[in-house]
Amino acid sequence: MADVDLILSKIKLYRNHPVSGQLFADIFPIFRDPVATEAVVSHLTTHILSTHSISQISAIVCLEARGFFFAPLIASRLGLPCIPVRKKGKLPGDVLSVTYEKEYGPDMFEMKSDAFEGVETQGKEVILVDDLLGKGGSILAAKDLVGKLGMDIAEAVFIFDVDMPGYAEAVREKVGDLKRYAMVTLTVSNSTEPVN
Repeated sequence: MADVDLILSKIKLYRNHPVSGQLFADIFPIFRDPVATEAVVSHLTTHILSTHSISQISAIVCLEARGFFFAPLIASRLGLPCIPVRKKGKLPGDVLSVTYEKEYGPDMFEMKSDAFEGVETQGKEVILVDDLLGKGGSILAAKDLVGKLGMDIAEAVFIFDVDMPGYAEAVREKVGDLKRYAMVTLTVSNSTEPVN
């Protein structure tokens, strides 16, 4: 619980960013504090180790951009490769693409067609890692990309998920029974008053 309180004390919520009507969680203050960073990495690493047989996990797949801040640290501690899902146009060579709807408009994710080259995949699954599960659009896109590359998802892991009106329903509709875990659930009662 102390880790959760620490993480909640670091984030800031902003109204109307990046578009009007959008609530934005700024997680970067977490990474200005080495103790908070360690709390996130240790907590999520411990969760994965206690929930999965690492011998059955092929890789950590992390989502651009904020998943890049901590997923490689988790992967390193687990002794696993870390494979990125990137925004359109960032990767060279042959890529696979998926268009998806964010809360404020369409976007596109891509993965290299050879993303798992040299990685042991036979009979194994991957773990998706991102900072926040909002309404599920980006995690569904990542799931679809990984599926196109022939891999299944063991679990999707986040620092935050959101238990506010409209969010849980949207996640159920988009990602269904995909196993998922969040270190902290943002609610109306535990979230700080948004900055205008």
